[in-house]
Amino acid sequence: MTHFDQSLDLLAFNLKLASRSTRTRILVSSGKQEDKKALLPHIKELHEVGVEFFATTGTSQFLLDNGVSNTTLHKIADNIAPNILHYLSDSKFDLVINILTGNKDYDEDSDSSTIRALCIENGIPIFTNIKLAAMTLERLLKDKKQNIFKYSITDPSAPWDMKKYFLQMVLEKGGFACYHAHFDKSYIISPDNLKLSQANMQKKWELYKYVKENYSESDLTERMSRCIEVMKAQGVTHCRTFIDADNTVKLLPMQVALALKEKYKHEIKIEIAVQPLEGVLEEKSRNFFEKACEMADVVGGLPSKDRPLPEKHLDIILSIAKNLGKPVDVHVDQENNPDENETELLALKAIEHGMEGRVRAVHSVSLAAKDQSERKRIMRVAKDAGLSFIVCPSAALSMKQLQKYAPLHNSIAPVEELVSSGLPVYLGADNIHDLFMPLVDGDMWTECRFLMEACRYYELETVANLATDKSGFSR
Repeated sequence: MTHFDQSLDLLAFNLKLASRSTRTRILVSSGKQEDKKALLPHIKELHEVGVEFFATTGTSQFLLDNGVSNTTLHKIADNIAPNILHYLSDSKFDLVINILTGNKDYDEDSDSSTIRALCIENGIPIFTNIKLAAMTLERLLKDKKQNIFKYSITDPSAPWDMKKYFLQMVLEKGGFACYHAHFDKSYIISPDNLKLSQANMQKKWELYKYVKENYSESDLTERMSRCIEVMKAQGVTHCRTFIDADNTVKLLPMQVALALKEKYKHEIKIEIAVQPLEGVLEEKSRNFFEKACEMADVVGGLPSKDRPLPEKHLDIILSIAKNLGKPVDVHVDQENNPDENETELLALKAIEHGMEGRVRAVHSVSLAAKDQSERKRIMRVAKDAGLSFIVCPSAALSMKQLQKYAPLHNSIAPVEELVSSGLPVYLGADNIHDLFMPLVDGDMWTECRFLMEACRYYELETVANLATDKSGFSR
């Protein structure tokens, strides 16, 4: 067990143990004689480094007999001061070891239950298993000797450099996997057109029609190649990009993307999803979308483009995907709006079309704008559908605030809750230097950091796992 595996309360105890001026207090009620003997070597060492011990009568006498000074406390059931209850109620302990003796002369179980409840209430680590207690004390002593909480600006290992530590984990796990981007739209922002990035999302969809009318093969090749090089340079080994296919650009971006996929196939795994930026309800746009889906790895969706008929949009793309035997990535709940319900709708439609386990929800920002009970309910539906989630932190945080009543939250999918619910979560970069995201540069460390900051989720190992998870790519 590394010190990163320890509970928050135990880490707090470890930090206090390293303090030069604050006394650390441990309560020991160690049950049978053999249990006392098992703990004694560790207790002696902790006593030597200044830990103050408190103990119930039998344990107290045992410690005194073995040269460990301590303060005797009566059992709660004795109802005599000073007793354990008074000290626990005042949070005077930093750690509690409470091993049952099996003594039937008093209500030991009741005492134990009260001690456990008060420890939980006051955030005090408690151990009721002799082996675990001994292992923990041994670990605490080891950390104390190694001085893991020593802070020195001259320390060559720079333990405060979480970026270095995180990127090393990513490297050891085989490199980043970027599940979402829009390479065909990249690198078109400039100081001259930056103001266009202030328009709302629907207006940008309209503006992009004019941008796309000027696409050329050489232009697309240069901009998309630059994106791929950016991914490679930071150790991304798997990347998926959406590519527009509609009545404006026809199949040109898709053809360029396929050529680049072939060019780079020995350097990075590239998957292509199709973006229906002009919707799929009109036959002229759907025609090119369907042709592109035949050429692509993943069928894409954007139900909000076909409002007020998002259900029909999903029916069409899921039918196409099922017929082609391909998975689906769908942009949903992008507005950070508690009234959006696209994540749940997508899950229900996935079940309806028999596409369980083949559908991924991209963004799902508005899920965080709902109250906790509603979030949990939707996550249960998502789990039934085998839904996965792709989070693009920079893009999520860029959503404009709305005048809506919602629980206080940051504009990003509730990643910690999704992970805790057992729902797969992947990481994406989204748009790179374009009208949607003028400042995003495709840096995956930045996306990881923004995820951790926005979700207040500093579980480095967990985030590194989801940032390097390649299970959502084809074999």
